[in-house]
Amino acid sequence: MASKEELKAAIHAAFDAAVPGGADYIKVYASDMKQRNYIVFRSTTVYNYAVGFRPDSNDLVIVPLAEDKGAVTAGAPVTITDANRGAVKKRDLQGRFHIATTDGQKFRLVVIPSVPKITAGFYQLPVDQRAEYEAFEAVKQRICA
Repeated sequence: MASKEELKAAIHAAFDAAVPGGADYIKVYASDMKQRNYIVFRSTTVYNYAVGFRPDSNDLVIVPLAEDKGAVTAGAPVTITDANRGAVKKRDLQGRFHIATTDGQKFRLVVIPSVPKITAGFYQLPVDQRAEYEAFEAVKQRICA
């Protein structure tokens, strides 16, 4: 598995490649886990995202990510601005930040300062992002106010 620094650099590079002017954004890694319980087995699906923002703006750019052996590829970015922002929820019972667009796209995001390698077993990508986390929390506070 790639190191925390290599994964963080790959996440940032994938975001920069998918978003015009991506290098101008502060980026954090976010994830979401959805579990379904069936009679015979439980299914867990993990979604990985790069979330870009500027400290002086309330806009977010959310890019879905796919990771395979340290190689990170980006999906289509979703830009959420004051004009197209729908419902927001600062925190649910699982600690996830909820944000939606007016056209019906919904995201549940978990952003933590440091994702330990042990949680890689839960399919989260292990990264350290303490400074980025603090900046994201400030933007999240403004969005949810």
